[in-house]
Amino acid sequence: MEKNTPASRGGSTGGPGSRKADPAFYSQMRRHALEMRLPNMARDAVQIVLMDWHVDRGTVTVLAAADGAASVYLSSGGGYIGGSEKFPSIRAAALHAVSVATSLQNHFDPTESSPLPTLGDVTFYITTGAVVSRAVAAEAKLRAGSDPLAALGGAMQKIVTEYRLKFQKPTARAEAQ
Repeated sequence: MEKNTPASRGGSTGGPGSRKADPAFYSQMRRHALEMRLPNMARDAVQIVLMDWHVDRGTVTVLAAADGAASVYLSSGGGYIGGSEKFPSIRAAALHAVSVATSLQNHFDPTESSPLPTLGDVTFYITTGAVVSRAVAAEAKLRAGSDPLAALGGAMQKIVTEYRLKFQKPTARAEAQ
């Protein structure tokens, strides 16, 4: 999946030495992820998992795909794409998230629309060869571990963590320790 996307060589979009962040990138990549179907998969198999949530300066979408692809899209236009091709830990996090989503499919309802979450909520989408389904959870319940989707939220956050560990500037990493 990642080889057909901008910035597919791995790393950050909008960072030093790359194109300027473009907010249109976010909606295009998110829409593409929801419409994409992976080849050679069972019709009812979970192919793509998305998690959307609000942050101080916009919205973040995390993608995990059944082929091991993992991306992080920022509504500001930046993000991370292609890291799973280079780093096994990012690929493993994506595959784990798809596995968790598969086990939680009964918490999702088919949807014809894909709105961003309201403030305080986190929205999850899963795609199969047949349908896009959505589930919404309160961010506070996910953090507390009291929502059935908490394990999926944690699995998707692991993708973000792995990207941060692999692509954070060394000086910022040293300051964080």
